[in-house]
Amino acid sequence: MILKRTAAALMAAAMMFGTAAASGSNFIKAAAAQDRNGVCSYTYVDVRKDANSSSAAKGWLDGGDAVSILGEKYDSNGKLWYKIQFELLVGYVPADSISVNGAKAASSSDFESYLDSQAFPESYRIYLRELHKQHPNWIFKAQHVGIDWDTAVSEETVVGRNLVHNGAPDSWKSRAKGAYDPDTDSWYQLDTGWVAASDGIIKYYLDPRNFLTENYIFMFENLSYDPDVHTKDGVEAILRGTFMDGGYTCPDTGEWYNYADTFMEAAEVSGVSPYHLASRCRNEQGVYGAPQSLGTVEGYENYFNFFDVGAYATSTMTAGAMGARYATNYNDTYMLPWTNQYKSIVGGSIFLGNGYITKDQDTLYLQKFDVTDGGNGYFAHQYMTCVFGQANEAVSLLKAYSDEVLDSAMEFKIPVYNNMPSTRCPKPDSEWDDNDYLNDLSISGVKISPAFNSYTESYTAKVSADTKSVNVSAESSSNTAGVYGTGEITLKDGKNTIEISCVSPAGTTRVYKITVDKAAKAAAKKNTKNTSSKYDINGDGKTNITDVVVVAAHVSGKKHMKSSAEKKADIDGNGSVDIADALLIIRYIKYGI
Repeated sequence: MILKRTAAALMAAAMMFGTAAASGSNFIKAAAAQDRNGVCSYTYVDVRKDANSSSAAKGWLDGGDAVSILGEKYDSNGKLWYKIQFELLVGYVPADSISVNGAKAASSSDFESYLDSQAFPESYRIYLRELHKQHPNWIFKAQHVGIDWDTAVSEETVVGRNLVHNGAPDSWKSRAKGAYDPDTDSWYQLDTGWVAASDGIIKYYLDPRNFLTENYIFMFENLSYDPDVHTKDGVEAILRGTFMDGGYTCPDTGEWYNYADTFMEAAEVSGVSPYHLASRCRNEQGVYGAPQSLGTVEGYENYFNFFDVGAYATSTMTAGAMGARYATNYNDTYMLPWTNQYKSIVGGSIFLGNGYITKDQDTLYLQKFDVTDGGNGYFAHQYMTCVFGQANEAVSLLKAYSDEVLDSAMEFKIPVYNNMPSTRCPKPDSEWDDNDYLNDLSISGVKISPAFNSYTESYTAKVSADTKSVNVSAESSSNTAGVYGTGEITLKDGKNTIEISCVSPAGTTRVYKITVDKAAKAAAKKNTKNTSSKYDINGDGKTNITDVVVVAAHVSGKKHMKSSAEKKADIDGNGSVDIADALLIIRYIKYGI
């Protein structure tokens, strides 16, 4: 479907073939090098046109980007560069910016055995090996969700299930029915400032392989409490330097507690990772604390809401005030009202655990994409519609963790789908229009059914038996899209399927079909002349076996015909009525001649 990538690959192959013809052995060396793969080990590196630092940059790599190594080249200073390919980007980068793992030399045999035991596909391993080198204590678990990739994509691309902001690139926005109005070339607002996400951007964020880097791996962090992994020291490292670094006194009871101890207790009660609880509170309340976590909201003094449950802005109240008001409710399950810090942290953690963590949605990824059944089905129980929300939260988690925490045995549950694409799904190119809809489709002089609609892709039409061909016309919604399959189409008898493809500049393709039913030719008439009376010997207005009997009786002498009938019965005109005339009547009855 993505024709742009296919075309680019063909062009690259043609260029390599041309180079082979010109330089012979150099091509063989490059082809051998292509067997190697690697991962960008720099946070950022320019991809240059040639192997030197002053050459023009063609693009860049981010840390964790997987590349194919096409060849090697030394610059004038003796520095080694790799010629690499990343998706459609081909160019040179310093060799030391790429961690070569095609031969698995970078990974220990023990880690390779572990990856085997987890049944991670190879398309995952090239990233996991690099993360293992950076964080050897991290634990990566393959979560085989048992869902076919296409099924997950189909469910997540339901209009309204995933959104992007209205200012996102057009290639990120859906043009499906209910999301986009082709007549006005505009998107429907499904939430204030938000529109339906495109299939391409949903696939990108749904594909776990796109986020197996240090920046984003935390969307897969196991948020369930594991006493063998989560420690008080780790919680203290997260809270260090914030208003939760140390202890607090409950205003209603006068009791003193330590924040780290409170989060550890909250983890035990709720089943939620204390690291997640502590980092979420840090992200929600900031380093110095917000009024709702300090108990200083005007009118709601000494009411606390560390997790901002129910905290959203209204026309008359701030989000913080709404959160403090929520803390005044009564609910024993969640230890409400939250009249002190302890009750807010422990009760709020139970609220979080009951909502998602204990329903098998114990990672940020699973809270965004509901691909597990924790008793509430699949795909519907998703805590936000923003398609990239979990990625943003993952970055926030990373920032909240200290080096001490990052060096610990953190656990990551990484989903694996059935029948995944062999390579990770690319991020839609924001510079290209992906509008692959038709604005009009017709057959000259022929009615199609139903009436044309951009979102309807199948039509029927009927033509007469003498119609040899039809002329099909189509117009794309985007003036830069290509339309194929139109013009004069020759028809055969019966059903004819005509396919008209609309290919957007981004390479996406939509196929419209018209089934044209050509009527069958009428059966040829046996005899169009009024010759039957010639053989109607007995004059009853019919030609049948009776006329044969009359002739036969006359010939045998049993019953002679009248002279007028006898003259008519001389069909062959030989001057007498005989058996040959009877045979001519029989031939007419049988064959019409």
